[in-house]
Amino acid sequence: MNRLRIQASAVSAILLLVAPVCLAEDWLVARGDFNSTGVASSSLPASPEVLWRYELEDGAFEATAVVKDGIAYLGDVDGTFHAIDMATGKAVWTQEFEDTGFLSPAAIDGDRLFVGDFNGDLRCLALADGKERWKVTLKAEVMAGPLVTDEKVLVTTEAGTFTIHNADNGKQLNEFVIDAPLRCTPTIVDGRAMLAGCDGQLHGIDVTTAKEVTTLDIDGPTGSTPAARGSKVYFGTEQGTFYAIDTAQEPMKVLWTYIDQRRKQGIRTAAAVTDKLAVYGSQGKAVFAVDIESGNRKWTFPTRTRVESSPIIAGNVAIAATQRGKLHAIDLQSGEATWTYDAGGHFVASPVVVDSKLLIANTDGTLYCFGEKN
Repeated sequence: MNRLRIQASAVSAILLLVAPVCLAEDWLVARGDFNSTGVASSSLPASPEVLWRYELEDGAFEATAVVKDGIAYLGDVDGTFHAIDMATGKAVWTQEFEDTGFLSPAAIDGDRLFVGDFNGDLRCLALADGKERWKVTLKAEVMAGPLVTDEKVLVTTEAGTFTIHNADNGKQLNEFVIDAPLRCTPTIVDGRAMLAGCDGQLHGIDVTTAKEVTTLDIDGPTGSTPAARGSKVYFGTEQGTFYAIDTAQEPMKVLWTYIDQRRKQGIRTAAAVTDKLAVYGSQGKAVFAVDIESGNRKWTFPTRTRVESSPIIAGNVAIAATQRGKLHAIDLQSGEATWTYDAGGHFVASPVVVDSKLLIANTDGTLYCFGEKN
């Protein structure tokens, strides 16, 4: 059982007593929206400060938080799921599950939360108290967040399965299988779930029938979640190639690729994509920004260590977290850091920005909340 220590300054505690009950923004799925763009609705203050820390006595966080109505939700690697008030940094509820752990983000739909674990179970929890409404066992561990659309839960597994479930009872409706792991959150484009697979292919799957509608060979395996702008998707591979693909054409068409020859190492993060730029991290110890029309590199931000946490964009900065526990806000125009924080530990989870507050959890078992102190 995880015992919790909550650290918050006295000033923060006083301020948070008068915080609004319901926030104007939510972050309901792993990358913020059905298109997996990783773009926040609000910006950060120029110099964010730690508002609070939510700390596990034992264990670690690897999952990215999701947020609804001012409550952050995430599981830890020891099988406890947490709901945390963003105003106070205190637990609203916790629920323990035996002999399992959570490595991937949840998805929120209405008053329900859906999450997979490393035993291969997909659960539906009540948002109000975390009580289990149903559980189904899949064929392997779940390494990516599910998606919910039209009362259907879409989820991928290490066994290469993409399954569609009834959101009310968990019943499996349809299944698509490849011969390699699927480690991405499904991204919805024109009624298709776009899946980038470890089989070296991009698959377009009908979200009702789970039938493959279209497929395209890429240069190697990937676990990256594709980000979509209109009919175009953007993602990287283990070969260090970043792709822009038009899914509306049949067959799908590669528009351009970008490879950094000096840092040609695997891309294991999802990209954050605006109408101008795609920003992603690399095993080549850097964060890259690429023009989404031309595929030309705009800037490279060296990190001196690998980037496994998927960056996001908030206002005019990209937020990136490194393997060695550093957080950077990077100006989208110049590629220069405007703010850096050394949290220590190791970041696997991705940052989330809601109502000008930055949330991120690390493998030391700490969930950080950054923002502006008044």
